[in-house]
Amino acid sequence: ATGLTSSPSPTVQLDSAEFATGHYVDRLFPDDASLEGVDVAAENLRRRLQVVTQDIRQLLRAQSNDNNKQQAQNLEATKAAIGELYTRISEMKAKARTSERMVLDITQDIKSLDSAKRNLTHTTTTMKRLQMLIGAVGQLRHLKEQSKYYEASQLMQAIGGLREGFADFGRVRQIAALHENADALQRGLASQAFQEVERGFDSQGMLVGDARVMRDACLCAQASLGDEQRDKFVAFYCDLQLRAYSAIFQLNDDVSQLENISRRYAWLRRILRNYSDDHAAVFPEKWRVGEALSRRFSEATRDQLGEIMATREDIGVEHLMSALSDTLAFEAQCNKKFAIVAKSTAGDESLEPLVAAAHVYEDSGEPAVTFTGAISCAFEPYMSIFIRGEHVKFDEMIRKFQREPVSIDNDPSLSVLASSTDLLYQFRESLRQCASLSTGQPMVDLSQVFSQCLCNYARDVLVHKLPRITSSSTTALDDLKNISLIVNTADYCASVVGQLEQKVVEKVGSEFKEKVSFTACREALLTSINTSIRALVAGVET
Repeated sequence: ATGLTSSPSPTVQLDSAEFATGHYVDRLFPDDASLEGVDVAAENLRRRLQVVTQDIRQLLRAQSNDNNKQQAQNLEATKAAIGELYTRISEMKAKARTSERMVLDITQDIKSLDSAKRNLTHTTTTMKRLQMLIGAVGQLRHLKEQSKYYEASQLMQAIGGLREGFADFGRVRQIAALHENADALQRGLASQAFQEVERGFDSQGMLVGDARVMRDACLCAQASLGDEQRDKFVAFYCDLQLRAYSAIFQLNDDVSQLENISRRYAWLRRILRNYSDDHAAVFPEKWRVGEALSRRFSEATRDQLGEIMATREDIGVEHLMSALSDTLAFEAQCNKKFAIVAKSTAGDESLEPLVAAAHVYEDSGEPAVTFTGAISCAFEPYMSIFIRGEHVKFDEMIRKFQREPVSIDNDPSLSVLASSTDLLYQFRESLRQCASLSTGQPMVDLSQVFSQCLCNYARDVLVHKLPRITSSSTTALDDLKNISLIVNTADYCASVVGQLEQKVVEKVGSEFKEKVSFTACREALLTSINTSIRALVAGVET
């Protein structure tokens, strides 16, 4: 105990980082006698613990006070730094605004200079174009006085390009006056060019002027007033050439009747040949004057034929069909001559072929109007004459077949009556001819004629020719053979009716397809089959 209170060694050991408890206790109590001071030593250690604890508390208080002071100092330093940073940022913003104003001032000056340069360039260009336009208008007036149409046509194209640059200067009085002056010159040139072409043809439509000068006049007129002036020139030429047509083919003359329709087309061919030889050099090729002349001829012919057929009551089928055949041939020749072809629209199966066909010029691919139907459409209201004629022809065939015996009608190379193949062949030819004329209501009417004639054939020929076999018949085997032929014929006709109906539906217009029906004749043929089979069974039984 005495050593614990007086010796510094244990205290030093207690403060040492290498303190060892067992070694320290051994030094305090080296022998058994020293164990008597255990209580004293424990008390000393408690007091020492209290002292150390008090020291630690004091140190902690002192350190806490130091930390608070340090934190306050750090906070003040942070506030000062933030204030300094804010001041610097404000200064940078102020400098940035100053720089921005300087840049804006510089760019504004640049923009002003650029606008001034652009306006100056535009003004200079406009003044040059105005000077060119004034000079071109003056030169155009000079060319008009000298009747130099080709040079004037070229100059007017240049004037048109120059005038486009002054489209927004209409309120400037001088420029507006210049425009009016140019328009007046162009109108005057167009009128002068038209008079030049008028003087180039005599009253009979013969060329008496210089073809080259007249062609230049045509180009000049189109350059001045565009397609409207071109149409005026073409209309003048067509009227001049067709004046003789109206005089030759008058409504009530014999030469104008249907039976002489080929003379009309021969007249136009002569006019077109004269145009190709003498007049084609007058008009630009792009104007297609020959085609325009043919179209005007087609319109006049169509109207006149319509009046002729409307006033005649004795139109013969032969004359009607002959005139229609010549007309269709003429229309096909026109399409070929002017290279007009049909280009079918791909991918649209819902349209009919004639509807889906887009006609174009074969050489350029530009859209064109076909001549098909240009004149032949006048015949469509009178197709009933053709239908009646076909009906009469079929009825006569059926009456002829009815009068002939089966032995004459029997073709050894066929298993059916030859009359059926003859009748159906005439049906096909009639359908082909009608399809070339019309695919509308006349074709529906023709299909009804087919159906009715097949009904008559089944009743008046097939059933009518069925022999009656009795027990006393000496030609029973031949009669059975004839009945078998009639059965085969009725069955053959019934099968062909479906094909015929399908063919008619393919050719007729879409709005008429539902009107095509062969139900009646199909039932009549099935009835004739049943009747023939019953006769055959009865004959075998007999």
